[in-house]
Amino acid sequence: MKRIGLVQGALRLDTGTSIEPFGDRVGAVPVGNGTLQSWQEGVLASLGIPLLERAPASGPYLLFTDRTFFSADAVRRLVAAGPGRLHIDDADWWSLTGPLQEVPGPGIYELALHPGGSPTFEGLPARAVPHGLEDMPLPRVHPAFQHAMGKIRIGPCLAQQVHHWSHILRVNQLAMAATVHEAKRDYEGSPWWRKTGIVLAILARARGASPDKIGRALCRVGKGARIHPTAVVELSEIGDDVEIGAHAVVRASVLGKGCKVDDHATVQMSVMADGATVSRYGFLHHSVCWPNAFVSTGGGFQLCVFGRDSFVAWGATILDLSFGEPAPVWHQGARVSSGAWLLGAAIGHDARLGNGVRVNYGATVPNGAFLVADPEPLFRHWGNEPLVPGSPMIVRGGKAAPIRARTQSAPAPGGDGLAGVGPGPGGRRGEAGG
Repeated sequence: MKRIGLVQGALRLDTGTSIEPFGDRVGAVPVGNGTLQSWQEGVLASLGIPLLERAPASGPYLLFTDRTFFSADAVRRLVAAGPGRLHIDDADWWSLTGPLQEVPGPGIYELALHPGGSPTFEGLPARAVPHGLEDMPLPRVHPAFQHAMGKIRIGPCLAQQVHHWSHILRVNQLAMAATVHEAKRDYEGSPWWRKTGIVLAILARARGASPDKIGRALCRVGKGARIHPTAVVELSEIGDDVEIGAHAVVRASVLGKGCKVDDHATVQMSVMADGATVSRYGFLHHSVCWPNAFVSTGGGFQLCVFGRDSFVAWGATILDLSFGEPAPVWHQGARVSSGAWLLGAAIGHDARLGNGVRVNYGATVPNGAFLVADPEPLFRHWGNEPLVPGSPMIVRGGKAAPIRARTQSAPAPGGDGLAGVGPGPGGRRGEAGG
């Protein structure tokens, strides 16, 4: 790949940033089919820019930090604009992506074309670039969701600082968008004969021109992947040895090596790192799984990050919609606004969520935590309450108990026959006993 401009190379600064609750260095967070670090290196390699170990003595070079996501097009536009820090000067973009980022000004990122010399951002001007961002059409939603739907800006020039677990969600969505834009750019810049060959190859793989067949043909499927004939798989990257079960749905997602999407499960706009699993009837939407995470069927999981080797049992629920203020989150020891009305939760490495556990939006479950539901309403044994056929019972203290204490005499005039309370087996009125 021919190197762009006169850039000698790129130098990455280590900020020592780690992302809670996971504790991993920021460069290790999952992005696409790799990590943030591998994404950065892949972008630079695609542009023919070598990664440097030290700043060159003279001449321009790219300077960025380990917590900066950027698209290839952002680098191209910055180099074309000249020395300075990347500045995406768009108020709607910053309103959408800005919360919890630590930057010197809205839309100013830790990515710069340095004119040469000491590797620092100090003294470098903000360099506004022609970003090409546009509003995406918003999906039709129920009025109850309308307050949570702001403008969605997207385009080829993309960047984001990663300071919080919620940013992991966003950079993975940006990575998908950047991949699509690069493919579009490559196609549009090709000669007519290559364009014709690309279209014919897609139609041949699709064996038809229907949108669903073309969506399937646009997938990249790795070696040894097993996809059931009844599964719907569209516009996705499927790694080696992936297993997708009967009637499963995988759309616009990235599945790493050895992932499993079980029968009837749905994965949409999500990233599953190597070995992650979504079990039968599970639902994963706009979410990210670290390696070997296991997500069972629950209330539907949206905008969540599941840590390495985490486990979510059947019947757990993570809320994701705030009807009042934007979802609050913990950041740097304080409870602050996330800026988003739609946000799930972060489940730490090796954490376990049992059946019936309910997690609020914006919550953080620490690494190694083991959460189970309150056992009070869980039936464990019948107890001493007499069994009356046809009489409904509830669970109280793990044992059967009448919904209301039963009467032992005729109801008083005007009564409903349930108000009188006779002595229970424990000898005191109204107690279930045992």
